Amino acid sequence: LRSDEASVLVEPATKFQTFLGFGGSFTESSAELLQGLGLQNQERVMDACFSASSGLCYRLGRMHINSCDFSNGNWSCCEAPCDFSLGSFTVERYKKAIFPMLRRAARIVARGAGDGQPLQLVASPWSPPGWMKDTGTMCEGGLLKPECRAAWALFYVRFAQEMEAAGLPLWAVSVQNEPMADTPWENCLYSAEEERDFVRDHLGPTLSRSGLDLKLLVWDHNRNQMFARARTIYADEKAAKYVWGMAFHWYGDPRYEKWPDKAGQVCFDAVGRVHELRPDKHLIMTEACQEGGPHKGEWSLGERYAENIIKDLNNWTEGWIDWNLLLDEKGGPNHTGNYCSAPILVDVGRDMVFFQSSYYFIGHFSRYIRPGAKRILCVASRDALEVTAFENVDGNIAVVVLNQSDVNVSFSLDVGGL
Repeated sequence: LRSDEASVLVEPATKFQTFLGFGGSFTESSAELLQGLGLQNQERVMDACFSASSGLCYRLGRMHINSCDFSNGNWSCCEAPCDFSLGSFTVERYKKAIFPMLRRAARIVARGAGDGQPLQLVASPWSPPGWMKDTGTMCEGGLLKPECRAAWALFYVRFAQEMEAAGLPLWAVSVQNEPMADTPWENCLYSAEEERDFVRDHLGPTLSRSGLDLKLLVWDHNRNQMFARARTIYADEKAAKYVWGMAFHWYGDPRYEKWPDKAGQVCFDAVGRVHELRPDKHLIMTEACQEGGPHKGEWSLGERYAENIIKDLNNWTEGWIDWNLLLDEKGGPNHTGNYCSAPILVDVGRDMVFFQSSYYFIGHFSRYIRPGAKRILCVASRDALEVTAFENVDGNIAVVVLNQSDVNVSFSLDVGGL
């Protein structure tokens, strides 16, 4: 290498975490939009996400337990008040659109996955049924009633059992989506101590007794407060023993969002600090989208994805799951008007599909960094170059380099001194 030459150096002998894969989320909004398309475009969208040969090679998925804001209204699997035995529990709502979409994805994965890995699903609740909360409603904050903790823990087991009976077994569950977000849509608030105690005293033991082979994820919220949450939960070994790892979201970047502190709350390094706190635990990014509408055609959206993926992977993240698989041209449907971006936008009325910059940027990673790949050491000699590198199971090395600057940078690639 010349001393004045920009370069990216990769050292395959130094290895880090094993990667599980990329994925997207099966919301009710996405599933119903898919059904509204013509059959040819339905196949086009599903192959674009899950095909190993022509798509994004997604191997992970996320779904909501009960409704979320990207649902057709507000609903739960157990609407009967005070039904502590969950005798009225049903997943009938999922059979219309979500289960069919999941089955199609699972078939594509099974057909094209040479690695043998099935579709791995994470299920997350936005809120318990309203009757289990002190506010009496699923939306706009509120806490889980103490007398409902045992029934709510059983709820996860019942949901997982119904998924398994439907031929769609879960791989993991998270305790709560965004436990510190008091929003107009579905939510339930937990302090770090409340989440720790619920895991230790109710959810962890209930899952353990069920015999289900499920990973349990905590937090499932933004990076800026994930270390504090991890420190509290992992310090209690009676709670920590039930926890496989921590899920996190990407929100909090004032370059793209209006609500964060201008000092910045994106906190990429917090992910790595959580790994250093408990190297035996795991890390998965479970939600990302651009808020404030569909952002159709915006190139900066794709660059945001690439920057986040690189920095998360370089901080020990083992899986990366995007938010809605597809949305309409408004960034919905969303029953509270919380419109957002998605890598695929559709116009059901005209039966049209629009692939966004985020779709193609995700593909630069997901098509080449395959499940089972190990992250390997890499570095760039220019600040403008952001880089991550992985060695796949077949020995092929994938190196992804991002340049967000306005300066063209030519560089040499050195792999193991060659």
